[in-house]
Amino acid sequence: MPVLSSLGAFFRRHKRKIMFTSAASVTAYLVFYQFVIKRFRNFQNTLKHELFVKEQIKRRYIQTQTDCYLTVLALLPVLTRPIMAHLPTESLTAALKRKKNVNRALSESLTTENLLVHSEEGSSGLDSEMLLLLAKSKLQLWDDLKVKSISRVLALIYSSSGLLLLTRLQLNILARKSYLELAIVMAGGSPQAGTQNSYEYFIEQSYLSLSWWLLNHGWLQISDRIESLVESKFIQISPKTELTMETFSLLLSEVNIEVMENKESPILHLVFPVRYEDLIETLMNTNPELVNELENKDLNLVKLINETNFIFSNTFTLQVMLSLVQSGLATLCESILMQLNPQNQADRSHKLATFLAQVSVQSGMLSDSKSYIVDEESTGNIYLNRINDVEALDDFSASIYSNFE
Repeated sequence: MPVLSSLGAFFRRHKRKIMFTSAASVTAYLVFYQFVIKRFRNFQNTLKHELFVKEQIKRRYIQTQTDCYLTVLALLPVLTRPIMAHLPTESLTAALKRKKNVNRALSESLTTENLLVHSEEGSSGLDSEMLLLLAKSKLQLWDDLKVKSISRVLALIYSSSGLLLLTRLQLNILARKSYLELAIVMAGGSPQAGTQNSYEYFIEQSYLSLSWWLLNHGWLQISDRIESLVESKFIQISPKTELTMETFSLLLSEVNIEVMENKESPILHLVFPVRYEDLIETLMNTNPELVNELENKDLNLVKLINETNFIFSNTFTLQVMLSLVQSGLATLCESILMQLNPQNQADRSHKLATFLAQVSVQSGMLSDSKSYIVDEESTGNIYLNRINDVEALDDFSASIYSNFE
């Protein structure tokens, strides 16, 4: 056929050109495959690996914050029980009730013989603490109840906020090592091989045990500072004084401002043993064998302590603490308002004694690690839940976790 014969002649004439073109095309394809497609696939694999590592970092960070919250919940009874015992509003309330009942009974029979009988019956079966309280006047008991009720709930808020802040700081510093290893992997390096030895674990546990200071001494100093301020702010307010929720909240805020503005003894120094003598006392009660090692600047524990002291002397950390306390105070006022004024009526007032009763209820809720229940399921502590969700605390934790200079 003429067409086929002409094609055959064409291919014979241009055989070398066709072979050269074909070879060049195949070569170009192979080069394109090797240097473009393979590189694109390598880029895809690298991107997937980076995304995986970033996801691992995010998961570990979230897990660390969860561990912090669960740790604080576990330590909450250890922290709050001594505060509740140090400011015993229940015994004051019991003494006031007993005085009221005795006065009512005496008013019904005011003979000398009956007075002696009531006196003997009233004093029998009472412990020494109750006898001391009954020796006070009703006015003195009400003043004590006023100061101790408000001081107790504020001390619980401050101490719980401090414990959460300290735990976030400590666990994020220790978790930073795993973040650094993942960051090295992302940069294409290889993390240091080997597992944590027993001594490193001991040092880390010793560092975590420094919360002993807050759990055994810090809370007491916080309570005493708050109590003196509450006494000065509420001294002119009797239990029968009518207050709006706004006025009561403002008084609490004034106490809060003075607590935070104490320059001579910063509130964060009551959360962590920043002073050397406080650190020595803490170590003597937790790990006395490490006291002599404090002069060793290369010791990992000393580095951890120095970093913690530096962070706690930072203004930003103080602002975070203030945010946590303000969150606790807001929760307190919201809870009281919900009970006393559910309709949110403007300028509705209540006696201070009514506020004190609600404050005592909130103290019980704050000290209970499982006081927040929804749909018959315990969801922890509503105060800690709110404090734990403060945005400034998350920013603080992220800055500690990712700082490995």
